[in-house]
Amino acid sequence: MPHYNRYKSTYTKRHIEEKKKAKSNTNTINQYEDFIIKNTNESTGIVIETKYSEAIILFDNELIKAHLRKGINAPCNKIIFPGDVVTIKQNKLNEYYIENLIERKNLLSRIKKDSSKKDDIGIRNNIAANVDIAVIVVSAKEPPLHQKLIDRYLLILQENHIDCVICLNKADLKTNEEEKILDVYRKIKVPVIETSTINCTGIEELKSILRGKQAIFLGHSGVGKSSLTNLLIGIEKVKTSHTSKKSLKGRHTTTSSRYYIWDKNSSIIDTPGIRSLDVSNFNKNEIKEYFQEFKSLEGNCKYSNCLHYKEKIEDCIVKQAVQKGIISKARYDSYIRILEDIIKDEK
Repeated sequence: MPHYNRYKSTYTKRHIEEKKKAKSNTNTINQYEDFIIKNTNESTGIVIETKYSEAIILFDNELIKAHLRKGINAPCNKIIFPGDVVTIKQNKLNEYYIENLIERKNLLSRIKKDSSKKDDIGIRNNIAANVDIAVIVVSAKEPPLHQKLIDRYLLILQENHIDCVICLNKADLKTNEEEKILDVYRKIKVPVIETSTINCTGIEELKSILRGKQAIFLGHSGVGKSSLTNLLIGIEKVKTSHTSKKSLKGRHTTTSSRYYIWDKNSSIIDTPGIRSLDVSNFNKNEIKEYFQEFKSLEGNCKYSNCLHYKEKIEDCIVKQAVQKGIISKARYDSYIRILEDIIKDEK
C-alpha cells in the first residue's frame, strides 16, 4: 500500500505544476514589454481570429493574415485575441506582420477544467479583449437553464467593469420555472431579454442594446450563440449545432473565438461553449462584494468579516435573509459553491 506522504507529495507536486502552467500562460505577453503600446498615430487593425502561427485581421477594410513580428517566440494565439487592436507593417516580401498591440482595457479568460487531455487541465485560456458589453446567452430548454454559470459570468464581468445582459434564447419553450429564475436577476437590476431564433423574436431589441459596441456572446454550447450571430450579421455562415439527445448538452461547433461586424461600429465576438470559468484570481473575502443582494445588508452581521458561510445563522443577517426568502436561495447556493472553490484552490 502506498505511503500517505508519498501520495500527498505527488498530489502537491502536480497541483503546483498546474498552477505554474496557468500563471505562465497568463504572463506570456509580459515577456515582451515593448510589444504593448498605449496609443499610436499609425494605422491599426482589429483581430478577427487567431491561430497558432498567424492572425486574421481586419485592416484597411480588408481581411489579411499576419504573423507576429520577429523576436516574439510564442504562439500567436497565446499573445493576441479577438477584439485586440494592433499595428500592422509589411516586410520586404510584402508579408504582413503585427508590430505592436494597443494596450487593452480588459481581457476575458477561463481555466480549462474539462479537457480530455490531462496536460491541458488548469491552463488559462484567454478568449476576447476590449469588450464593451457581454451577452450571457442561456436557453429555456436543451440545454436547460442553470443559474450557477450565470452567477460566475456576472462575477467576472463585474470585476472587469463590463456591462452585461442576460439573453434567454429559445424563449418559445419557456415555462414558469425559467421565468422565476429570470426574475431573480431582474430584481438585482441585470437586464434580461428574450429571443427566439426560430420565430426571430427579440432580435431587434438585442440589436438596439448592442449597436455601437464591441460585444461578446457567452454561454454553454447549444444555447444558440451562433444562431443569434447569424441573425445579427444577416448571413448564415456561422456554424450552429443542436443539442445531443443523450446528454442534453450542446455540441461544440465554435472551436475558437471569432469576431463579426454586423453594423457600423458594432461587432460581436462569438465564443466556444464554456463549461468552466476562472475565478482563481479572486480571494474569499471579496466574492461577497459582487453579490448585490448582500450589499444592502452589509454591516448588520455580528462579525465585520462575516463570510456568510459557516457562521451561525443568528450571527449572519444574510443567512437570515435567505431563510426568509428575501435573498434567493439559488443565488446564495451559487455564492457558496464559488467560495468553496476558491477556498479549496487556496489550500
